[in-house]
Amino acid sequence: MRAVPLGLALLAALAYAAISIDRHNHFASNAFDLGVQDQTIWGYSRLQIIPNTVEMIPNLLGDHFHPILMAVAPLYWIWDDARVLLVVQAALLAAAALPIFWWARERLGLLPAIAIEAAYLIFWGVLSGVIYDFHHIAFAVPAISFGLYGVLTQRNRLFWAMLVVGLLTRENIALTFAAIGVYIAVVQHRWRLGAAVVAICVAWFAALIEVVMPAIAGAAYSHWTYEALGSGPASALVHLVRHPISSLQLLADNPIKRKLWGGLLGAWLLLPLLSPISMVAIPTLLERLWSSNPALWSASFHYSLVIAPVLAFASIDSLARLQHRLSLPGWRGRVGVGGSLAVLAAGLILSFGVVRPLDELSTYISASQAATIQSCLNAIPPDASVSASNRLLPHLSHRREIYLLTMKSDAEYIAIDLSTYLGQFFPGEEAQIRMIITQALANGYGVACSRGTTVVLHRS
Repeated sequence: MRAVPLGLALLAALAYAAISIDRHNHFASNAFDLGVQDQTIWGYSRLQIIPNTVEMIPNLLGDHFHPILMAVAPLYWIWDDARVLLVVQAALLAAAALPIFWWARERLGLLPAIAIEAAYLIFWGVLSGVIYDFHHIAFAVPAISFGLYGVLTQRNRLFWAMLVVGLLTRENIALTFAAIGVYIAVVQHRWRLGAAVVAICVAWFAALIEVVMPAIAGAAYSHWTYEALGSGPASALVHLVRHPISSLQLLADNPIKRKLWGGLLGAWLLLPLLSPISMVAIPTLLERLWSSNPALWSASFHYSLVIAPVLAFASIDSLARLQHRLSLPGWRGRVGVGGSLAVLAAGLILSFGVVRPLDELSTYISASQAATIQSCLNAIPPDASVSASNRLLPHLSHRREIYLLTMKSDAEYIAIDLSTYLGQFFPGEEAQIRMIITQALANGYGVACSRGTTVVLHRS
């Protein structure tokens, strides 16, 4: 039976990788986040920390703290391509399903374990992450999944190892592991261990955002988007104390947030609400729903990846509790089987009938258009500086100087393709790009390649 969870995870990893690579091959990946992180990891593969010219900062660790990305760099020695990151992400997300299966089998049995693992693998939050580039947060997903399994089965060495991985993934993951520490203390009554975990995570988080990252970036931490609460952590804490009711109302004060609640809980039939494990999801939910940035409320992108294994473990725990409370032995097994199959059905409906993140796959440019674009990009030398439009940038980011066209437009080469925008220009962006082309041609740039909707200009 060991082959069952491995087989499901392997099948999912292959599917995730195929989807991500096909998306990239059709020029649907973006400067943010694939291009940004690819350039930095390419630098790591050359044993260097290079300035990130996409983000326009001297060191990407000053934007988010993710030294775990250094572990990916040796893979570039095997295949020097941005698609390495897409394969890595696929493997990480699929691997997180294994502890979910193991714990479900212990609590509910084999068939429910298979159903819950499958429910995680087709969860719309996971698929939305797969369909949006590569993000370093992918490392946190198996770290949280294996870490929770270590806590629930009291395998402390496994938990500590996953805590280290989590803390090296991104600064705010420390808060999720702090919530795990609260669970250890309050629910499991392992007070010393729980207190130690909370103390380590809070100290680590504070040190990163107050000292380490500002020192690297040369500026204060820049990801405060909670203007409704205050101008900074101190004023936000005062606001929460003075206005607890209105602060809670912010978590569901518009239709987009309410839809997100419905999607997250509906895919698991509200079962996470019955389990104390759900407290681990609180930092992620507060981070998203208190933010003034509407993108964080969205069902798209990578924002639901961290919460995915937490919801799965909480659902398993809830089903096990319901099954235990039934006094009729003959019905106990049916609760686990029926509940897990119902969860899988709900997940399928939400993922493929309601949220439908994979619908994006039908919107990409054709293979012939992609080949035409690539033929023009081949005219650019590998060591030249390039200013590129958004969808072209991740195909050119293995170099020291690669810029987003709308941020810097005077590199040695300018690469533009209008078909890859697919009607997704920001206000004024199309006019800005046309002006860039006109000014470049007037200022000494020549046409190195022009095919279809693609043009590569060379300063000469």
